[in-house]
Amino acid sequence: MRTKKKKHWKVTPRFYILLGILIAVILIVLAVFLLGDRDQNAGSQLPDPPDASQTGDSGNIDGTDEPGDSEEPGDTEEPGDTDAPGDTEKPNDVQNPDTTSDPNQTDKPQAPASTDVRTEDDGNLMVLVNKQYAVSRDYYPTDMVDIDGSLSTNQNLKVKREAYDAYLSMLADAKKEGLNFAICSAYRSYALQESLYNNSLAANGKAYTEKMFAYPGQSEHHTGYAIDVTSASMNWGLSQNYTDYPDGAWITKHCSEYGFIIRYPKGKEDITGYMYEPWHIRYVGVDAAKEITQQGITLEEYLGAV
Repeated sequence: MRTKKKKHWKVTPRFYILLGILIAVILIVLAVFLLGDRDQNAGSQLPDPPDASQTGDSGNIDGTDEPGDSEEPGDTEEPGDTDAPGDTEKPNDVQNPDTTSDPNQTDKPQAPASTDVRTEDDGNLMVLVNKQYAVSRDYYPTDMVDIDGSLSTNQNLKVKREAYDAYLSMLADAKKEGLNFAICSAYRSYALQESLYNNSLAANGKAYTEKMFAYPGQSEHHTGYAIDVTSASMNWGLSQNYTDYPDGAWITKHCSEYGFIIRYPKGKEDITGYMYEPWHIRYVGVDAAKEITQQGITLEEYLGAV
């Protein structure tokens, strides 16, 4: 009797090819599923956009502030003033990027419209520079002097001679009462302001920058009459609670006696266009300073430019 031979399945190369394709398809499907789930979870953890509800002529702020001048202290408006000295200054770190800005936006920002652009310094002590009244790129104030490096937190700073003489008198009298403070920001060129503004624009977006930095040509620091003051009580930075300390309170109370005003007072943000900056003083002369301070008004109101 003949026995039947069992049939054996032969594994052909085609079988291995089909098996490989099947495994590849399964892996691709799993990868797509896992990646999609991860992206969904990541999207739910995006940080909230920064709260930039106030502005300043100093640029950066320490704590609740600015200063448009955080140059190291700085112009907060203009919000905030933390630049380094002279044209070599660098802005303070500004965190909180503007998450609502368009990352594909590469167009150069356009300067806000100003009703007047000053091209040269005519010696007018009451020169007004803000969002409506600007200076040109080549504007440079006359009669400028170097600030003693031992009296400032930044080097190579300059200021108008008349303003500097008044500041030295104020500082000398403050020291007689056991107080001390230093200049952290003074004259700022158009080029430096442009650098600060553009650096913030690249790092933080348009919305944040327009609230915290003055556009080039619209910072009062261009005049040479503006000074940002800091002290150990503010940890040599800038803070809106400066008047809670003896030196800040003294400056607010007595600066008009030497020809200075608190340029961006509290409660006047809608007029000045900038947040409250108790560290930002502006020289206008003794008579005008006393009148402005006694009436509780701003430079814009004093000049009828509101």
